[in-house]
Amino acid sequence: MSAAPHAPHSSSIASIGEFVDDGVVRRLLHASQLCALVVATVGALVLIGWQADIELFKSIHSELGAMAPASAVAFVFAGVSLLLLRPDYDGTRLGSVARVLPWVVLAISGMTLAEYLLHINLGIDELLFRDPAHEVQAAYPGRMSIIGALGFGLLGTALLLIRHDSRTAHRLARLMALTTSVLLLMGLLSLLYGRQSLYARPIFHGVALHTIVALLLLAFGILALQPARGFKTLLASAGAGGKLSRRLLPFAFLTPLALGWLRLQGEQADLYQTGVGVDLMVVAMVLLFVSVIWWNALLLDVADTKARRAKAALREAADEMVDLYEHAPCGYHSLDADGVFVRINDTELSWLGYARDEVVGKLTFLDLLTPGNTNFFEESFQTFKFQGEVKDVEFEMRRKDGSLLPVSLSATAVRDAAGRFVMSRYTVFDITERRLARQALARTNELVRLRLTEIEQIYRYAPVGLCNFDREYRYVRINDRLAQINGFSPEAHIGKTIWDMVPELADHLREIYRPVYERGEPVLDVEVHGRTHQDPETDHDWLASYLPLKSDNGEVIGMTAVVLDITERKRTEQALRESEAAVRALSMTDPLTGLANRRRLDEALRSEIHRVQRYGGRLSAVITDLDHFKRVNDEHGHQVGDSLLNEFAHLIRAHCRETDLVARFGGEEFVILMPEVGVAEALACAERMRSALAQQIIPPLTQPVTASFGAAELVPGESEGSLLRRADKALYRGKAAGRNCVVLAEAETLVGMERRGA
Repeated sequence: MSAAPHAPHSSSIASIGEFVDDGVVRRLLHASQLCALVVATVGALVLIGWQADIELFKSIHSELGAMAPASAVAFVFAGVSLLLLRPDYDGTRLGSVARVLPWVVLAISGMTLAEYLLHINLGIDELLFRDPAHEVQAAYPGRMSIIGALGFGLLGTALLLIRHDSRTAHRLARLMALTTSVLLLMGLLSLLYGRQSLYARPIFHGVALHTIVALLLLAFGILALQPARGFKTLLASAGAGGKLSRRLLPFAFLTPLALGWLRLQGEQADLYQTGVGVDLMVVAMVLLFVSVIWWNALLLDVADTKARRAKAALREAADEMVDLYEHAPCGYHSLDADGVFVRINDTELSWLGYARDEVVGKLTFLDLLTPGNTNFFEESFQTFKFQGEVKDVEFEMRRKDGSLLPVSLSATAVRDAAGRFVMSRYTVFDITERRLARQALARTNELVRLRLTEIEQIYRYAPVGLCNFDREYRYVRINDRLAQINGFSPEAHIGKTIWDMVPELADHLREIYRPVYERGEPVLDVEVHGRTHQDPETDHDWLASYLPLKSDNGEVIGMTAVVLDITERKRTEQALRESEAAVRALSMTDPLTGLANRRRLDEALRSEIHRVQRYGGRLSAVITDLDHFKRVNDEHGHQVGDSLLNEFAHLIRAHCRETDLVARFGGEEFVILMPEVGVAEALACAERMRSALAQQIIPPLTQPVTASFGAAELVPGESEGSLLRRADKALYRGKAAGRNCVVLAEAETLVGMERRGA
């Protein structure tokens, strides 16, 4: 990746994420800016020192020599140029100034080197300030040293090259900064270890300590400007190599300097001879490097162990997700934009009788449909691609052996960032049983219609109420059963209207009869509710069907009614519903505590997570476990243990809202599901329960019983299993921490779960 023009900072930052450590890169960039600011400040302070004759600013110490005024000016220009080397200033006046300043630094360096090489005086050495006392310890008054001029030349050139959008230019800039650093380090060592050797060289004559330090800072600032390039890529790496290099480099740099200085100090103090000093230095370096290597190896081993455990946990979770996908009780498959299978689970493959490699990438969904469903699917698929969702659409799929599989499909569309259709995901349900039930119902209705055509033959002896009306709603014929229902004799009905015989139902019946008379359509299986003349105090239910009577030319001339008293059946159905409700309640209830059981909890948890994911809101879960419950069972018996569980269940229920679901998770473990509650409120509620339990004694126990609690709040994209698992982990961290506590669950990374669950 090449740098953006004139934007080395943005180039470095653009590399953050995949190869380098974001925090290290930013710290290096900030260090570069800090170095630029320090260098410019040093130059400014030296100029102030020359102007105000402040010895501390000029030379730090009289024996170390003063910084040349030209060097101070070059530091100010170079520091400001490095400080302005930011993309924010591109195209601005400050950006233009930053491009000019390195040329000034190069000019000062070039003229000084020319003075040394050509043995001339261009008048720049004392242009700003006179140096009569020869404070600048160079060959000429006020002139910077050769190493200083050479350093400014190299670093000024590096400042110019770093702005070019060229890898070669950037490499040359880094090489110049490194070369300058090596030369300056030699000068710094001469000051630290003594001037007998290097200071005898003309190139180092007149160099001041703060000149060397400031040049080193300037070189480091240029190098730190591109932390994700060159040799610094490993230094800024987010991997183990980067961490190791960041730990070892400072040690490798400072240790030889410190040991060398200590050795020289010992020799100069006549504590030992040169050979002994070398021996001591070598032994010390071996011991220190072995210690550092051992320490880093230990850290790497710990990190590797953690990584292996994390990989194992991730692999286990992935295997669980794959198993859930492949062996779900329904079929799952995904189609690309052309309708070709890109994924299908084992359940659907077993239904269809195909192997995976026979379907994925080879067959389209149309290949598995019957001819009668193909056109319908093509039309609905285009609509689906536009709308992005379809629910409960029925098709017939053809198995590999040619048999048909009736299915109900629901699908969602997957789109890219531009909103283009990419693929679709389908949920498939086998509706064979549903279709058989439907067919059975249709056959029953058909049987009813056939029997109604025979009503004239079995009219008199039919066990149901039967009658005929004319166009004016008058009774023309009625059997004994219907007459008995109405509370009058059959003869009393003849010629009378419904308003005469059943006035309380007449208006309602007329609306029911309307389709029969106006359109000649039968009205089947209508439920009528009301009271009769024979039993005015009791509500009755009837199931009635009304069929038109037509003349030879098709005109409706009357109607036949078939009435069945279903009062007892309704009562039986109501009793059955109440019984089923009671059975369901029992199946959802823990028989010991009366709380919800695991099945009820699973249903409620799925429902609440669906609600939060669709409509927003919050959801927290608390898992609690009685401490040392096995000890209670062992010492007092299971009856006391059951009593304790009941008391604990009542305590939990007393501290929860009506909207909270309290369930027995198993054994002495309970789960509290708290809709629209954040984790802070859940923790507070758990703490109240923990405190209340710890302060009471439950007979026949003589000591308070404690419990541990783990609380977690649902995070986006999290499943019910993950929420309970995090709360359970928090609970067991509380157990490990000494029990009788409330612990907040740690967040888990959910990377890729949606993609794998697709």
